[in-house]
Amino acid sequence: TFQAVRALMIVGVVLGVLGAVISMFSLTCLSMTSMADTTKAKMSLTAGIMFIIGGVCGIAGASIYANQIVASFRLSTNPNYGGNMEGGMGGGMGGGMGGIPRYTFGPALFIGWIGGGVLVIGGILKSVAFKGMVKDEKPHYPGVAYKPQSRTKSALPDHNSEGAKNYV
Repeated sequence: TFQAVRALMIVGVVLGVLGAVISMFSLTCLSMTSMADTTKAKMSLTAGIMFIIGGVCGIAGASIYANQIVASFRLSTNPNYGGNMEGGMGGGMGGGMGGIPRYTFGPALFIGWIGGGVLVIGGILKSVAFKGMVKDEKPHYPGVAYKPQSRTKSALPDHNSEGAKNYV
């Protein structure tokens, strides 16, 4: 199971680095060979998805390792837990002070959880930024809009009749 934890952490780091490189090229202030804005928006969405997957892999790897630490601690403190029938205070191999090492949650686990959380939040924000980068080609209301009939000079009532006086 340590191999699975290592694999998850390596996948998380690789996806995070690739997402950062793609994110750099998707910046709107960086112009490269007249790249279209829609291409940059798609690159931004891809980087966001990579950040999210990398963060989930990092959180999963740290959580699996923390689960192994808790199980190891239970085995070392309770000899009857998990089928160990040796019993007593340090009787037999693996009991007492020597034998199974006791692990505690170290700073590396907390860094893994916090780093994974930051990657997930950054990926969500990067994916939300994709919506603002894409221009809508279609109108917001696809139906026919009502336009009132325009008034021309012939349709207006004539104020210059013969009985009326024009003052300037």
